Amino acid sequence: MDAFLILAQEEGGNNPILPAVNELVWGFVAFMLLLILLSRNVFPRVNQMLDQRRANIEGKLETAEQERDEAQKLLQQYRDKLASAEEETQRIIDEARANAERVRKDLRAKAEAEAEREIERARVAIRQEHNQAIQELRREVGTLAVELATRVVGDSLDRERQLRLVDQYIDDLSLQTSSGAMTARREGGSGGQG
Repeated sequence: MDAFLILAQEEGGNNPILPAVNELVWGFVAFMLLLILLSRNVFPRVNQMLDQRRANIEGKLETAEQERDEAQKLLQQYRDKLASAEEETQRIIDEARANAERVRKDLRAKAEAEAEREIERARVAIRQEHNQAIQELRREVGTLAVELATRVVGDSLDRERQLRLVDQYIDDLSLQTSSGAMTARREGGSGGQG
């Protein structure tokens, strides 16, 4: 660079790198006018646009933040509802199980009661059949005994007397059978102990 300066001074005093002073003054004045014009007209608009853009971005950020907060609240509400629904479902299931167990117990109790009634009916029917069979057997035995006695005695008895004799005979047999069974029990009981 020094070589260019030296060369410029030797050629005529005009420096090709440095402009003339009047050009510098006019260039400076034009630059200042342009700067004033830009600062009054363009820079405020640019600043206004930048402010609007910043406000727009900040507004969108705030809106996004609010929407995110709302989404978090909704998510928490859905989670709470889901937990509540799961608890309700579990409660309903437990209640259904308890109801089913109660119904099962009720049905079992009813079935047992019905079975007990049927058993009692059967016992009553068996007792009635047993008593009826004994009465029929008494009649038959009485008839046979009367016929046998008639043949042995050779004399006919009237019907009422026959029935009394038969009943007395059967009662005597019942007493003998009962006392014989008691005696056998006593003998068996004492024999087993001695």
